[in-house]
Formats: sequence, structure tokens, C-alpha cells
Amino acid sequence: MAVTTAALIPLPAAERVTPETVADARRLLGARLADTRRAAGVRQVGLARMVRWSRSTVANVETGRQSTPREFWLACDLALGAGGLLVAGWAETNALSSRLRDQIAMERIRLRLSESPPRCVCRDLQRLLSEVAASAQPGPPTTGNPDHRHQRDSPPGTATTRADPAESVKGDTRRG
Repeated sequence: MAVTTAALIPLPAAERVTPETVADARRLLGARLADTRRAAGVRQVGLARMVRWSRSTVANVETGRQSTPREFWLACDLALGAGGLLVAGWAETNALSSRLRDQIAMERIRLRLSESPPRCVCRDLQRLLSEVAASAQPGPPTTGNPDHRHQRDSPPGTATTRADPAESVKGDTRRG
């Protein structure tokens, strides 16, 4: 599938779809269903039986509170003899809903891409090793011992400390 540059350019504010736009379209489509049903002289319970959906689904769709698949609209269109108007209305509403989902997804992706990429872990490791090596150098007393966990893990009186922590890491050929 070829990607056109038009798909990558953000929509102007006037062309953006909002959740309110989709909700309004659903309400209008539901009202169209109710008008078509009444014009055919059919009650909600009768339409529900004809299309094999529940009466509450018909009622919720007519008020825009519930979204239904294309099959529902095809069945209603056929049962009420709407000549494809209900299915066409569903297609327009569904297209708006799809555009809204795409806009939300693109915005999330834009946000993710605008964040700075993760830094190289190697640089962080080098910085930490040099800090540990610097703290092991003779000089003023430090407040913490970088090898405290080795002392804690060793039996009492047998604590081991490394002369140069950076050297011991360099010689370590194990892979994690």
C-alpha cells in the first residue's frame, strides 16, 4: 500500500474530527432511523423483531447512545425499505469514527516521536564506572562504600573489596 504525502500532513483544525462530531453524527443517523421507522408505521419492538436485534438496541441506536455494525443498518434498511439511505448514513458515520481513531493514533505517534530517543546505555555505564573508580582513589574519606553489597553478602569478617572496580568489570567476559 503506497503512502501519500497527504496522509502525513496534519489536517487543518476545520477538517479534524472530534468526539463530539462523531457523537452528533450518530445522533443524526439514529434520528434518521427513528423517522424512517415511524414513516413506515413500525414500532421499535416491531423493527427489533424484523431485524432480530433487541428493542433496547433499536432505542439506543435511535438516540445515538449505541454504535452498531453495518449488518444492523443493512437489516434496518431492508426491513424499512429505505433504499440504502440508512446504510449510506452508517458508512458516513463510520468513516468519521475511523478518522477520529486515526487522528488519535497519529497524535500518539507524533508525541512519541517528538520525545528524545533513549540515550546509549554504554555512555551511562562508562560514567558510572568512572565515578566508582574515582571514589576508590585515595583521597578524602567518602561517605559510602561502593562495594557495600559485597560486604553484606560475605560471611562476617570475610568482607572483600576490589582494588579497582573498573578493572574487574573490564576483565569480566560474561555476557548478560
